[in-house]
Amino acid sequence: MTSARVAAVDPALARDEARDILGGERFRDSDPPRPLRGALEWLADRLRGATDVIGSWLEPVPGPTWLAIGVIALAILTAAIVATVRRRRGGVVASGALTAVREEPRERAADLEREADEAEQRGDWERAVRLRFRAGLRRLADAGVIDLRPGVTNGAVGRRLASPDYDRLAADFDEVAYGGRAASEPDAATAREGWPRVLTGSRR
Repeated sequence: MTSARVAAVDPALARDEARDILGGERFRDSDPPRPLRGALEWLADRLRGATDVIGSWLEPVPGPTWLAIGVIALAILTAAIVATVRRRRGGVVASGALTAVREEPRERAADLEREADEAEQRGDWERAVRLRFRAGLRRLADAGVIDLRPGVTNGAVGRRLASPDYDRLAADFDEVAYGGRAASEPDAATAREGWPRVLTGSRR
């Protein structure tokens, strides 16, 4: 039994033959509604011309090159999506957000807590949560438990404390301050009641 020899195929000829076959009556759907027929036929003519031109440009490009281009395009698209999501979430994730303490040497925890009380009285829950968090971190720093050097993150503080109470407070703070979640009265109450437990636990 002799093996059959496969002849080389001209890509352009194969494309033309496929177009002729698909253009036959067997592969044609029923006519589109008359109000749309003219517009659809005009669009089909334009698309057919564009695809022919693009196909002629890209015909010399080998298959492996297309694979590499596809991988690169996918990587760029993924990076763009991730960057967009991070921008919408404030550019940080909950475990890595920068601490809320400002570079103000004269900022005192007691002053921040007083401002947080005033914010709660006004119903400004977001400001209250932010101020409580800054005050708590300042008290930890004043006690020598943590070092609030520039660039330190809430996640790094959490690893240092190993405190479930702090982890919850930090998660709430990041969602409100960076994630765009609206703060509520329970959030402010959790911050007011949770920070004393964090501070007490840090002294053990």
